[in-house]
Amino acid sequence: MRLHGFPMAFSIACALALAGCAKSTENMAGNNAAAPATVETIDDVDTLGNHVSDAARLPTDDWVGRWTGPEGLFLDIQPSPDGKPGHYAIANQDTLDRKGDYSGIAEGATIRFVREGQDLAIRPGKGEETGFKYLADRSECLIVIPGREGYCR
Repeated sequence: MRLHGFPMAFSIACALALAGCAKSTENMAGNNAAAPATVETIDDVDTLGNHVSDAARLPTDDWVGRWTGPEGLFLDIQPSPDGKPGHYAIANQDTLDRKGDYSGIAEGATIRFVREGQDLAIRPGKGEETGFKYLADRSECLIVIPGREGYCR
């Protein structure tokens, strides 16, 4: 009989111990009422989960956008439609008579592309390296052919 009473006493002791661990609900409404609910608003839901970490970011990613040259010439660099890192879609009007679309690939601190069978590299530079007086005072430029072809922001 003694052993029979032991489990019952043990159960009561456990129940009392657990009751002491339970949270008090007396003041819960008061505590929650003081804390306003926070809701995060997201402006562009299409960008969720598409953030590229700074470590994975390439220096050439900063060149995305339109760069202008003299007389309406331009270089427009966009991320490639395939979404591959380091791949770019390039629209370029390098002469008054030639405008084309090209695929570019990052290689170190350059973007390489082929135009009219010629392997070219876009690299950062200064306005004086473009060869155009119109751009000579600019400091944020991209050079394709030093002294002959460059574009600035």
